[in-house]
Amino acid sequence: MKNVTISMRDEVLQEVRVEAAKAGKSVSRYIADMLEQSMGKSVSAKPSTRDAQMEALERVLSGPKWSVMRNGRMPTAEERNER
Repeated sequence: MKNVTISMRDEVLQEVRVEAAKAGKSVSRYIADMLEQSMGKSVSAKPSTRDAQMEALERVLSGPKWSVMRNGRMPTAEERNER
């Protein structure tokens, strides 16, 4: 893999940094992936870190619900620990 230096306006760089962060990628990886897509090349099948984290979070949140509410409120510490 070769390194390439590019120049761009500060405003564009700021937007690219934000988009790369949203995708969980470095600016370099983000730009390389964009170029590969525009040339019709396959981008690595590995999901971005952010995508993987979002999928894991969705799995946790969609899991079974706990029935701990009592009369529409959470139990007190004494109620939780009663035997």
